[in-house]
Amino acid sequence: MRDCRPGACRNTAAGRFLPSILFLLCTLQPVQVSADEGYYWVFFIDRGPFRNERLALREEVLRTSPAWERRIAVGLYSADQYDLLPWEGYVEAVEDAAGPVRVRSRYLNAVSVEVSATAIIDLLDLSFVERIMPVGRSSLEPLPGTPLTISTGLSSSQLTQIGIDSLHARGWLGAGVIIGVMDTGFDLDHPAFENIDVLDQYDFLMDDPDPSQQPEDYPGQAEHGTKVLSLIGAFDEDIYSGGAPEASFILAKTEDISDEYPGEEDLWVMGLEWLEEGGALIVSSSLAYIDWYTYEDLDGNTAVTTIAADLAASRGTMVYNAIGNEGPAAGSLMAPSDGDSVFAVGAVDPSGNITNFSSRGPTFDGRTKPDACARGLYTVFVSWPGTGYSSGSGTSFATPLMSSTATVLADAHPEWTIFDIAEAIRTTASRASNPDNAFGWGIVDAYAALMYRSVTGSVQWSDTGEGIPRYPLSIQVPGVPTVEVLTNDEGWFAVEPGALGSYTVSGAGGPGSLIEVSGELDSTGVDIRLYADPLQSRTGPSVFPNPSMEGIYVGFDVESGPVDVILSVHTITGEEIHTEIRDGLQTGIYRAPLQGEAFYWDGRDDSGDEAASGVYLARLVIGSVSEILKFSLIR
Repeated sequence: MRDCRPGACRNTAAGRFLPSILFLLCTLQPVQVSADEGYYWVFFIDRGPFRNERLALREEVLRTSPAWERRIAVGLYSADQYDLLPWEGYVEAVEDAAGPVRVRSRYLNAVSVEVSATAIIDLLDLSFVERIMPVGRSSLEPLPGTPLTISTGLSSSQLTQIGIDSLHARGWLGAGVIIGVMDTGFDLDHPAFENIDVLDQYDFLMDDPDPSQQPEDYPGQAEHGTKVLSLIGAFDEDIYSGGAPEASFILAKTEDISDEYPGEEDLWVMGLEWLEEGGALIVSSSLAYIDWYTYEDLDGNTAVTTIAADLAASRGTMVYNAIGNEGPAAGSLMAPSDGDSVFAVGAVDPSGNITNFSSRGPTFDGRTKPDACARGLYTVFVSWPGTGYSSGSGTSFATPLMSSTATVLADAHPEWTIFDIAEAIRTTASRASNPDNAFGWGIVDAYAALMYRSVTGSVQWSDTGEGIPRYPLSIQVPGVPTVEVLTNDEGWFAVEPGALGSYTVSGAGGPGSLIEVSGELDSTGVDIRLYADPLQSRTGPSVFPNPSMEGIYVGFDVESGPVDVILSVHTITGEEIHTEIRDGLQTGIYRAPLQGEAFYWDGRDDSGDEAASGVYLARLVIGSVSEILKFSLIR
């Protein structure tokens, strides 16, 4: 029996409603039903038979997948129902009634099919069909772009605005992090993509492994995706850098720009499930869906893409999604940005003002959106086609900058989950104390996010100031287990020890003798420098930096103390301009640029005047032994 009250088309055998958009198909009055084909989701009432056996087999596969370790990080230790594709028996019955299935979704327990309106009635007669709804179409249109003249540092201002340049300077560029990108396609023949690390790629439109512009594609199909990808992964030395150029990428072509059919939402879901299983920690999506949805549907639990994105987050993959270009009206956001586990991205101009076009929250159930903002006006990316660079506007281009921030933070803080990263970004953004539905929590500050509740800094050789890569450190904070961390290839480290309060950082077996540092850690974090003294002099007394623009450190060893040590600084002609004496130094190493360690001369003579540029001599007398070191000042 079919309940055919207006607005209530449903399969009464299953007791489930079909969205009211289809109610005309079952009105009691005689109507002419259109036979035009369209794409529809068909949802099933359960997962079918042999569920436990299928779960066991699925878990065997997942344990060897790139996603397994990431899933464990968010507490998912076994396969569950969302890892199962729809039961094959249900799928075969749908194909018998409506033709070939287009997409199978394990998250939604649904398939999408291209069917006529009359075939929908046949599908509703299947007892295992819960409901049917149209497949939505992307509604995020890119705004016009502008060609640029090649110059140095084209991307500098958009990276500096969000603080990501400071993480680059410390050697965190996304290495070891897998980021998935879903868009219109990707051409990688631009010079800035020469070294991009693409682990996998797929064209879900053509069902083949090549997501570039193909002869059968609509003209310009790959343009948007190529530009978006460049904002994360492109690198052209001294000219351009994306936000995370050393990340590893999985690329999914899911969006058809031809506008010939409303069939992209299902491919987005399919692409997301593929990226999640492929190991992506972050997914950057500059696509958004409103189509037949209404504002009331943007409650975090209704739109198909929103449901899928939230389920991906439960598996350790967070979607960073453009909020939309339909501002400035309140409630102008698009799915899946309404998800409570989706990071919605708004757009600001180069001065930090919210753009007029950036969509606004709140969600229908009253939650603040967007989550944060990045540059989305005159954002610079690679040109397509060609080898140059262009600028354009839209939340489409703010989103990959935000995704880049999450990626480099994951590089710096491997102990953080996707939820920790999102919390750090929101809590340290420019309007975190007073979030609203235009800016969200504000413009992202990658450096402040790096520091959030964390001990960060560098380990350097005390006699040269050079960073020491892969140096093991131990961080102790009372009340929590000791945390160990290695410096990166540049000698920098960052770690959240798990509690605030007094902390001590000491060596954990690295070369030399690390000078321990203690202090107080609050939620804003601490940034420290640690120095490792060589266990024995490598070059005798040392002077660094050399040349110097300000002052110098003069390091030395006392092999048999106590002795008096004298430092005198002379011009190249022999005139003495500074003298310093330290009495009764005990046996030890005095090389670190810390109080009581190496001598420090501030570049001024004993009368307080700045010494001029030039070559100088430092004479160091240790007991009865005298050493001469040459160095330069550059003013």
